[in-house]
Amino acid sequence: MGIYSRKRKKSGFRVFILTLFVLSIFLVLGYYFFNPNNLKTVLDKNLSDKVVETQNEVEVEKVIETNENEYFQSEIDIDLSNYLEKSDLDKSIKDFIQNNPEFIIDVLSKYQDEQNKIEQEKTSQLNNLNIISLNLFDNPMIIGNKNASKIIYEFVDYNCGYCLKFHQQVLNVLNEDLNTKLVIMQMPILGENSLTLSKIAIAASFQNKFEEVHNYLYSSERKSKLTDILGDLFLMNIDINQLEKDINSEEVAKVILSHEQFVNEFKFNGTPAIIIGETIIPGYIEKDKIIEILENEFS
Repeated sequence: MGIYSRKRKKSGFRVFILTLFVLSIFLVLGYYFFNPNNLKTVLDKNLSDKVVETQNEVEVEKVIETNENEYFQSEIDIDLSNYLEKSDLDKSIKDFIQNNPEFIIDVLSKYQDEQNKIEQEKTSQLNNLNIISLNLFDNPMIIGNKNASKIIYEFVDYNCGYCLKFHQQVLNVLNEDLNTKLVIMQMPILGENSLTLSKIAIAASFQNKFEEVHNYLYSSERKSKLTDILGDLFLMNIDINQLEKDINSEEVAKVILSHEQFVNEFKFNGTPAIIIGETIIPGYIEKDKIIEILENEFS
């Protein structure tokens, strides 16, 4: 009996709360229903806020778009005002060249000087390497003291008039300075006869007779015909039979080829070509100049 009456009291309280909630809803609806102006004001306010927000967004977008257009238009205007048409530029360059030829010549001259300087440096480096190889090359064709510390290299052709003149100058140096020797490199560039004389000199070196034959080939006693030259060499106690065999041998051909490789590496195109120390002289020089270079290179 006690439990039942407690449940009835609780149900009555719920009915009271529900009734109060429903009455509140009716009061609110009745307020706006009997006063439509209030509802309109609320709706208008919300709509107005939305319109203002939309207008602000549109205005901001318009401002941004306007600024961008003004910026790009300004950039385009500046670029166009500073550029020349290609035809105008070509004409300006052509007019400048025609009106200032000395400027163009000066630029080309400086450019050529720079290129020449670069090429000379490259050539100098290559020549230094070639000189090292030349010093290491085993060559029995030596004039003077074979144990001398100062070396003169001469690329020769026995039909070269300047080689003959240099021969007289260098012999004077060798006679005065016993610590200098002359090493001969064959460079027969004046025809078949020059090649034959080079082969005779190389073949004579196989008999340790190079210096005598070399001096003979540059002397006024040298004959013009090969048979007469061989006759003179016979009188100089040279084995002519062995000499003739060696002239046409593979060994002599190899020596000629090895000397030719040095000629190509140094890019020599005329005789005499002279090397003293690290100094390269592409042509004839006299005794005083030989001595000066020897002092500079070996002092």
